[in-house]
Amino acid sequence: MSFLRWFFSGIVVSLLIVLVGVLGNGDTFVSRATAEDTAKPYHGNITKIEKTYTRVEFDLSKKTHLLRKSRMDYYIAQAKQADKRGWDYKRDQMIERVENMLAHHLTQYAQESDATAVNYASAR
Repeated sequence: MSFLRWFFSGIVVSLLIVLVGVLGNGDTFVSRATAEDTAKPYHGNITKIEKTYTRVEFDLSKKTHLLRKSRMDYYIAQAKQADKRGWDYKRDQMIERVENMLAHHLTQYAQESDATAVNYASAR
């Protein structure tokens, strides 16, 4: 008898979980940005990183530069969404990722430019 009680309790709990998942569709726990949030200015760190990002040069003929640029676009968009929703930690995390990628790109780009300059100077 005890086994049957556990068995039916498990079935009832499983059905409740499935019903909540299907009917609730997870909307209850997800924060959504509203239309009025679009007029709100973004956090200062986002605008600062966007200004820096627009001044950086990418050689899109190189696959690494193209990939790096698309990843930065994605992370900036994620930071904006997190800012709209009030998720400060996630926003700061995305901004930090973009800053790290920018720093890496600028050091790599400087090294590539130096190597090109050395090759050009030695060819003269």
